[in-house]
Amino acid sequence: MYDVIIIGAGPAGLSCARHLKGLKVLVLEKNDSLGKKICSGEISPKVLPDEQFDRGHPWKSITIGTETGKKTVYFENPFLWTVGRYEFENYLMKSCDAEIHFSETVKHITPTYVETSKGKYYYKHLVGADGSFSIVRNYLKLPMKHITGWAYHYVLDVPCSEFSLCWLPKTFPKSYGYVMSKSRKQTMLGLAWTGEFDQAIAAKAKDWAMKEFSIKNYIKLEAMKGNADYRGWKFGNIYLAGDAGGFLNPLTTEGIYYAITSGEGIAKHILRKPEGEKIMKSLESAHRWQVLMFDLATKSPFCWIINWILEDPRKGIRRKIFNWVLWKFMKG
Repeated sequence: MYDVIIIGAGPAGLSCARHLKGLKVLVLEKNDSLGKKICSGEISPKVLPDEQFDRGHPWKSITIGTETGKKTVYFENPFLWTVGRYEFENYLMKSCDAEIHFSETVKHITPTYVETSKGKYYYKHLVGADGSFSIVRNYLKLPMKHITGWAYHYVLDVPCSEFSLCWLPKTFPKSYGYVMSKSRKQTMLGLAWTGEFDQAIAAKAKDWAMKEFSIKNYIKLEAMKGNADYRGWKFGNIYLAGDAGGFLNPLTTEGIYYAITSGEGIAKHILRKPEGEKIMKSLESAHRWQVLMFDLATKSPFCWIINWILEDPRKGIRRKIFNWVLWKFMKG
């Protein structure tokens, strides 16, 4: 019997585990190692600001592309760092004392135990930290409709040289293009859009990316679903953290901060610490605001106001608005 079983050894699951020291904790991970998720390895300034670890490459500039061209905005301080998912998750794992099983996929969940291909494990508390395709969320029969989306990108085997976002509402409504780090040694570039996976959008995104970035040598194409459809975090003795719970910023698609923070909040709640509830209420409040902003940003006329700002966010009132929004998201 385990005090807590956590499904998923990503930032949410490992964050939860590292705050449950003293309890008997089991982490079940379907992959054979850390850092396998198809997404970037970027972290913002609000991620573990009081902890000392190698944050990697700092980003002090961002290139914004619109229908009228590209403009680069520079900052005195980093708004992101490329730490790398493996490096970051390894850092989290080293600070927890949980039992971790890799290459062990959960096949079945009941109110008292989970079953894998290798065994049956009983629990007092169960934490779903298993991403957008969460088996725990599915077990709870929670819908995933608003807001979800897809990222579809190429992976280049070179370090990222330019952090870039493309806002093209005429070409790709409710979407944005991006160039960012997948890891310290790899770049990913492609398109993120709202809604279900669409082959027509994917084909159009592929053609656009090939032409826009003159892609010749790439390792592979990847597609990953993102979930910002929050429906709650506590369901009796079962909890949802990170993407499994919908803790994803739908505007920026930032997930690592919300993953580690929700993991911490759930752990402290399990330990009956009052700050656990406070952390989760703060995340709920932030998420409501983000969803409201997302709904406004993806509808006319607000999307065209955003377009006006991004056409040249380097000076004047547009720079002030751009700075305020960016740092609001990056610092929380």
